[in-house]
Amino acid sequence: MRSYTPGLYGTLISSVETHSITNPKLVDQSTFTLWHDRLGHPGKTMMYRIIENSHGHPLKDLKFLVKGDFICSACSLGKFITKSSITKVNVESPIFLERIQGDICGPITPSCGPFKYFMVLIDASTRWSHVSLLSTRNVAFARLLAQIIKLRAHFPDYPIKRIRLDNAGEFTSKSFNDYCQSIGIVVEHPVAHVHTQNGLAESLIKRLQLIARPLLMRSKLPSSAWGHAILHATALIRLRPTAYHKFSPLQLVSGREPDISHLKVFGCAVYVPIPPPQRTKMGPQRRLGIYVGFESPSIIKYLEPMTDDQFTARYLDCQFNETIFPVLGGEDKEIKRKDIAWNATSMSFMDSRTNDSELEVQRIIHLQSVANRLPDALIDTKRVTRSHIPAENVPARLEVPEVILTQSKASESQIRRKRGRPIGSKDVNPRKKK
Repeated sequence: MRSYTPGLYGTLISSVETHSITNPKLVDQSTFTLWHDRLGHPGKTMMYRIIENSHGHPLKDLKFLVKGDFICSACSLGKFITKSSITKVNVESPIFLERIQGDICGPITPSCGPFKYFMVLIDASTRWSHVSLLSTRNVAFARLLAQIIKLRAHFPDYPIKRIRLDNAGEFTSKSFNDYCQSIGIVVEHPVAHVHTQNGLAESLIKRLQLIARPLLMRSKLPSSAWGHAILHATALIRLRPTAYHKFSPLQLVSGREPDISHLKVFGCAVYVPIPPPQRTKMGPQRRLGIYVGFESPSIIKYLEPMTDDQFTARYLDCQFNETIFPVLGGEDKEIKRKDIAWNATSMSFMDSRTNDSELEVQRIIHLQSVANRLPDALIDTKRVTRSHIPAENVPARLEVPEVILTQSKASESQIRRKRGRPIGSKDVNPRKKK
């Protein structure tokens, strides 16, 4: 050891890393598991991205659990993901609603009430998605047309330019093609049996299935409740960032960071208030329900355990127990969960193509044309635009024909004037005062 001055010596000191001091606080496993269930069982990477791009949760600045420290049995049973192929489209158009893609999944067994199919629509730019449950393929075009009209009304600054649909029989309608041609929408159909040309819609269906299966397995709902799980999975996908964007589709469309504080575990127990006509002063004020999603941050959807009927309730009036999962039909009923067949081809012959689809499309188009022709009598038509399509045969000011004015004047009763001089008038020959 080298000596410099009396009492001082030189030595080599190597730095020692102290992970326990520099790393942030480790997240609690129970809290991590709770939010993993609330968000629809996402993977570790997706979980981290959701937490970073949202608020209303306590996991913002905490260290996540590693893969070996956390195992979800519902994810292990319900997910099996293979390696993805090479991306075919490197750059998508940044314009919202420039191209939307759609497809139908089904027939699905067991059926969810009257529903045997679900139809998906996804925007190629923001990955915004919409799902509709269908009882038959014949109503697919009516649901699609209603959603197009809704998008054009909600986003008039972003016109739909192209729609890519599956090359199936339910997506071939002369009335629908004529309607799209009249408003400038190009309808595209991929090559038959080439599913990669409609890859966005096919991928969305797969993602919905990957989320819906763990939701059902974590809860005590039967397989016939897949419709509720699919709709809740759709709402959760809108909150998830995608591989193409850093932010979620809901944030890209609304421009605001999503608040996820209202999310609860799918299938958990919720105590909803009993309506005033059905409750008494000394009786219970709430009843048990099964949470199956939400319509908005302030309105939840729940099932009545005994009748399987769906109702809505105000979020602030409800109390949740996310550790209890009620059973449909009562606690004494045994759970019988069947496997879900997402494409039961043996049932396709039971849903043949009819003329109901064409008639329903024509009815919706007629109602929209009537709405465009009629002005709003309570609102100034100069200041309000009902649609970005100009209304037909509606002038800015309605002129009343002269014939109607003449008839109205003739039918009016003559006003009888009072006798005597008008107020403030003077006599030409004033009377003499007595």
